[in-house]
Amino acid sequence: MKWFSEDDLDFVALYFGEPDSTGHKYGPESQQRKDMVSQVDRTVGYLRQRILDYGMKSTLNLIITSDHGMETVIKDNEIYLRNVKNFSFSDIQFEMLDYGPQGLLVPKPGKLDQVYEALKTAHSKLHVYKKEEFPKRFHYANHTRVTPLVLYDPTLSPSSRRLKLQFNKGEHGFDNEDMNMKTIFRAVGPAFERGLVVEPFESVNVYALLCKLLEIVPEPHDGSLNATQAMLAKSAGLSLENIQYYNNQLVNELIQPEWVNSNKQGNVVGFQLHI
Repeated sequence: MKWFSEDDLDFVALYFGEPDSTGHKYGPESQQRKDMVSQVDRTVGYLRQRILDYGMKSTLNLIITSDHGMETVIKDNEIYLRNVKNFSFSDIQFEMLDYGPQGLLVPKPGKLDQVYEALKTAHSKLHVYKKEEFPKRFHYANHTRVTPLVLYDPTLSPSSRRLKLQFNKGEHGFDNEDMNMKTIFRAVGPAFERGLVVEPFESVNVYALLCKLLEIVPEPHDGSLNATQAMLAKSAGLSLENIQYYNNQLVNELIQPEWVNSNKQGNVVGFQLHI
């Protein structure tokens, strides 16, 4: 709290590595992961209490969110590329496999079509795309860091001929339309409406919201303030003209009623605050 009370900082970001690490190791539905959620809950509760102790409730905005959800990894019928007919790692210049549900391949010059043809029907669970053919809603086609071939398995990652590295029981990086990939958004403070439940929105829009709160000009980005502006309080001095409010209702009784809540997204990783 001294960062705000003494150092006069305008923005502080805290990252909690849990319950992500526990979810990876034991799975999202495990008791270990549930216990860790409770621990994170207590930590955030402590943070909110300290905000009250320092008299910052009326001046400090607090946002809690995450970058992804978690899905249970299915270990049955795993995919090993070394066993695929007409495929050879000698035709590959670069590979990134075994880490999550996607694989990246850079075939050697002149080998792209050969590798693609060998893999595209290799396994019923394995989806193989040329970069430019990957579903448009993922925005992969024009990114310089995406390799010419992208492998996607909706249940677990494709495995290479090298040491098996996929031991996680929980994983993320799956289709962002999967309910278990979605996350939470909670916001409380003078800039936000109280007890408001809004429609789900994409996390890419959070950046524009932060820039608005900090009164800074954002760098070029793919989000929009339109997705979050309805949650901003009129008393915050931010324009809300011509904004359509979403579901203006009290949040669930388990959540503090002053929170703005966007959590209508199925079975997701999240926590409640009880202070």
